[in-house]
Amino acid sequence: MDDDGAVTVWTEFAWPPPGGEEVGPLCVAGPGGPTSLECRIEGGDFSEGAAEAGDELVIWAYNVERGLRLDDQLRALTAPSAAPPPDIVLLSEADRGCSRSGGRNVARAFAEALGMYYVFGVEFVELPRVWGPGGGGIRRRCEHGNAIISRYPLGNVRLVRHGRTRSWYSRLQRWLRVGQPRLGGRVAVAADALVAGRLLRLYAVHFESGRGGRGRRNRDDIRKSQAAELIADASGVAGGVVIGGDMNVVGYLGALRSRSPAESTTATLFAGGFRDAHADLPPNERITSDSGIVIDLIFSRGIEVVDAAVAGDESWVGLSDHVPIWARFRS
Repeated sequence: MDDDGAVTVWTEFAWPPPGGEEVGPLCVAGPGGPTSLECRIEGGDFSEGAAEAGDELVIWAYNVERGLRLDDQLRALTAPSAAPPPDIVLLSEADRGCSRSGGRNVARAFAEALGMYYVFGVEFVELPRVWGPGGGGIRRRCEHGNAIISRYPLGNVRLVRHGRTRSWYSRLQRWLRVGQPRLGGRVAVAADALVAGRLLRLYAVHFESGRGGRGRRNRDDIRKSQAAELIADASGVAGGVVIGGDMNVVGYLGALRSRSPAESTTATLFAGGFRDAHADLPPNERITSDSGIVIDLIFSRGIEVVDAAVAGDESWVGLSDHVPIWARFRS
């Protein structure tokens, strides 16, 4: 990439032929224990020819809560709305082949409904359970992760598997077949979208969840480390960079209300030259989850934010335990 952000090296994802959906597992166990997976990236092309880039670009981020209400989510996203239609969607918590979400490939369904490209990366192999939060039981192993859905072709696609992550491989939960027994750990899906001859670096994220923990298990420190990894990963990018998704920053609403930089993950992103796309909104207009906090975020660098909002109208209520957010950029 040149200093002005123009494309120099870009390798487009190897899209499968029409109808070439992968049906088998994408992952095998890695050599590093229960948080280690070796996974292929899945992708598909449902675009209807080359998309022309306008002066602006709309990016959504949405935690779809496994896709438990996938059809309703797709109806809401494609229906006429006050929110601008997306050019790019950064998905988190998307199931692939899980019985709790009807065995569907959630990321692929989003791409097909929108007529776009998609790439999907696995963060967890979900293990069988008779009960668990967010959708109940799972009959057999399945996969769960993040995706980028884009009107524009994607290249230089890869998984950033975070070096610090929590293990969900609980012996007790596996024995009792309850809770969330899983293999793997948090990942970001990274790709460069080719927009009007320029690269836009995208990261679909789902940072570590929860509070507390001691030492290397401290959740705030893990999230901070995951943000720092992406800042380092994007350090050589001369053009625009957008990081979006469920960042699980449970203390950010309090920091916004007190106008304090005390929340460590977002403070790390600010220090890395990124800005919060929704910074101009009042804190109470930024609630994105059923728990009443602000954890779904879009951060950017090297690209101008025009406006941004939370898609909080009634059409999204109850479709996930999160609501989508969007930001419009000058392309």
